[in-house]
Amino acid sequence: MSQVTHRSPTLSPHSRTTARTQPSQAAWLFEGVIAAGLGLGSLTVLVLLLWIITPYPDTGADAALHVAADLWVLGHGSSLVRTETLSGAPAPVALTPLLLMVLPVWLLHRACVRALSAGEQRLGIPAGADRPEPGFLAPVGWVAAGYLLTGALAVLFTSAAPVRADVLSAVVRLPLFVLCVAAAAMLAGGARIAPKSDGPAPGRTAADGAEPGGAPAAASGGSGGSGGVEAPDEAATDGRPLLPYPRETVELVRRLRPLRTALVTLAVLCGGGLLLTAGALLWNLDGVRESFPALAKAWPGRFAVLLLVVALLPNAAVWAASYGLGPGFVLGAGTPVGPFSPGGDPGLPPFPLLAAVPADGAGGILACVLSGAVPLAAGVTAGWFVGRAAVPDGGRRPEAAGWRSTVCAVVLVACCCGVGLAVLAASSGGAIGTRALAVFGPSWWLAGSSAALWATAVGTPVALLVRSWRLRDPGPDDEWHATSARQARWAALKSASGGLMPDFEPRRY
Repeated sequence: MSQVTHRSPTLSPHSRTTARTQPSQAAWLFEGVIAAGLGLGSLTVLVLLLWIITPYPDTGADAALHVAADLWVLGHGSSLVRTETLSGAPAPVALTPLLLMVLPVWLLHRACVRALSAGEQRLGIPAGADRPEPGFLAPVGWVAAGYLLTGALAVLFTSAAPVRADVLSAVVRLPLFVLCVAAAAMLAGGARIAPKSDGPAPGRTAADGAEPGGAPAAASGGSGGSGGVEAPDEAATDGRPLLPYPRETVELVRRLRPLRTALVTLAVLCGGGLLLTAGALLWNLDGVRESFPALAKAWPGRFAVLLLVVALLPNAAVWAASYGLGPGFVLGAGTPVGPFSPGGDPGLPPFPLLAAVPADGAGGILACVLSGAVPLAAGVTAGWFVGRAAVPDGGRRPEAAGWRSTVCAVVLVACCCGVGLAVLAASSGGAIGTRALAVFGPSWWLAGSSAALWATAVGTPVALLVRSWRLRDPGPDDEWHATSARQARWAALKSASGGLMPDFEPRRY
């Protein structure tokens, strides 16, 4: 009996000391194939549904499958080529509905996040494993390879269709799309190339929860007492002391998180553009209703036109944002649309979204005023976040950033917002034919630079005003309840717990 009950090995696999089996390289390759296949399959189901409900389809199911593959390739930013034209010359189709990008981005992002998590787990596998373990980013590479393999098959499948994928564009755009999504997954998932260390990072100050020498910061306090942590006078990055102005700028950027603030500003800018588009469509509702019968007689065709309008709504939001910023956009060759453009008739066929375009190009005083409120709101948003980050604790001047650091933070956020809008503007436009249909959408460099200028011009005074107002706020009465002291105590507790505390930052009020 003692042989059974005394130090018997457990039968549960969760308590064994052996390492958990990790997915193989073929499994991660199949993960990328699944991510691409789900996006392609979703579009296939939608296109086949429209083909089934059409009363008298002109083509068979194979043509519907080619259309689904074309839409999937177009959703990655790649161009298409239409071979059956009246002139006989091939016509490009390079205008990507931004809504088509949402599903591929989400599926590939989810697969990359899972691969990055597996790469982090591989760092803890002992050296005596049965097979050599790949590097940290190897699972992501296999996911990308599986995704690109499916993309290559889709491009090959469309080569026999009247509307086929442009091979040169697909060779450039598909790998770039996968690379950008993988990089975004690394940033969003908090992936780290180096393994975790028990001690604090070199050069961290007491405000981060550890002294430069590696000991946790001491947190003192009690009932009616006060406690705080004083930062050292020098930053031990390269042995040279940092000046107060660069040091407070770096600290302000660390508190602000400029990328997140720029994304919020960009969301306000594009959200305002979407509101402008919706208002213009409602204002010209009669023209919107008349365009549907002009494009399709049967209701399945009108439903397909409605789906196309919904897919192009994000493009229209970006175009409207560029309109509010000033540069506007172009409808066909030589037909600019903007607050300061003369306008003109582009001679385009009726389409519901084109009914929202002002007939004279500028749209009148009311349209200019309403569109100008969009970049104003975006600039106020950027200045509000920067001003609050400049004074984390109201009324506490020792922890507040100076006005020069505040201006530098506004400029940084404005530049990030400008880059983001430039990318969206470049992705939302393109050609849908030749001659009059060769140019559609805003200019990416004009839209990006205008967004950066608006955010800087409006956000700087707003940030300085919010900073001055928060300096007047009395704030907490003692050092113990200050934000920096609470962050230092929380960091010290996490360091002393040996990794038992959850890895998230204390909430900022």
